[in-house]
Amino acid sequence: MSGSKRTLLVVFILLISGLILSAAPDLQNSPDVTNINDFRTDRVAFHYIQLVDKEGKALPERNLNRDTSEATLLIIDRGQLTLLKDGFDDPAQIKDKEKDYLNKIYKFTRLKDLEQEYYKLPESERTKPSSKTEPNQAETNKPNNTPGTSAEPEEKNKEFDLLLKYDDELLKSYAAEKAAYAEYSRTERIYGKDSPKTSSLRARFEEQKSKTQERKKFLLGFLHNTSADSNPYPGDRKEQIFYTNHSNGLPDFYLHSTTPREVDGLIKGEEEVGKKYGQLFKTAIDRLIDSQIDKLYYYIWNRDMTNTRIKVDRFLKGKKVTVVTGDSTVYTMIDKEGDGITESFFVDSPGLKFSWGKEVPNIISISNCTDQGILTKIKALGDDVSSGRIPKKVDKLDLAIPEEQILLELKPLLKNL
Repeated sequence: MSGSKRTLLVVFILLISGLILSAAPDLQNSPDVTNINDFRTDRVAFHYIQLVDKEGKALPERNLNRDTSEATLLIIDRGQLTLLKDGFDDPAQIKDKEKDYLNKIYKFTRLKDLEQEYYKLPESERTKPSSKTEPNQAETNKPNNTPGTSAEPEEKNKEFDLLLKYDDELLKSYAAEKAAYAEYSRTERIYGKDSPKTSSLRARFEEQKSKTQERKKFLLGFLHNTSADSNPYPGDRKEQIFYTNHSNGLPDFYLHSTTPREVDGLIKGEEEVGKKYGQLFKTAIDRLIDSQIDKLYYYIWNRDMTNTRIKVDRFLKGKKVTVVTGDSTVYTMIDKEGDGITESFFVDSPGLKFSWGKEVPNIISISNCTDQGILTKIKALGDDVSSGRIPKKVDKLDLAIPEEQILLELKPLLKNL
């Protein structure tokens, strides 16, 4: 194979790989008032994601821009939407944390660049390190004019220009110093050096000049005493933990909407939301999972009559079991560790127009479950289905409108929504 053909083949493979990766569903995409596409049909749905280890550290295989531990119960009743979330992290706080990290990494990078460029200057252009032991002390090659004796802004040279180039704080301080000097000198020409106004502006200029000198001294002290501690690396973006509120079985966020894309009711905080809606949250999730497991068992018991298909594939250390029922509902059970415990359980109905994310299962989406209440229900599913063991025989099932049936059962708990 020629070099050009081999290159084209490699490019083609990379493109296909990129398409496959980009097509993978983002299972961290949870239901929100802005991404639900159908409010007309009453229904119950559940989303759960757990990408946090036992020590609370986020796992590497995650979308950095989405919550790593969150459970969301979605209820549409009489055309009105209710969302109950457990492990909710306020987006405004996440944004502040990200901004703080970006500021730290920016300052780290600028100081590293300054350090590299500084020692390219001729020695004659660099300030000599002070013989003192303090890390932020430096003495210049020229007489040091301190505020109060100097009548002009900081004198520029190659060293000072370099400091201004890489340090925003120094640049801002120097600009303020020059502006203060211009105002002071103009006033002195008009009113004289002994006028109260001139004296006030002189004091402001000298104060700003002092700030510039202090920042310059700090930077030179850093350059003369560089170490890992003097400019600590804040860590890679993927190592940062911005989402710190983890799901624990109690809802801490409530949203109610009577009109699509608009919020009519909003409550945050586990104490209030958990107390008011905790029972509804747990009961609805239990009932939804139980009903879908019953439906799965029904179709497997009647697989020949309903044309239900079962497929078992290897997945990481364990396996993935996929069941496509007679009404085209897709059940997926994943045991990624190979320890006989189903950690992930998905129920998707492709025929439904309803969804909250591209290719995210639209009835139940449970990923990497650690909730013991939920695990009690799903942990044996993968092994049972793949081995043909069905522990519960379901002869009859009302398949017409299961979501509405669940809502009828939950009606006493829905009255306060």
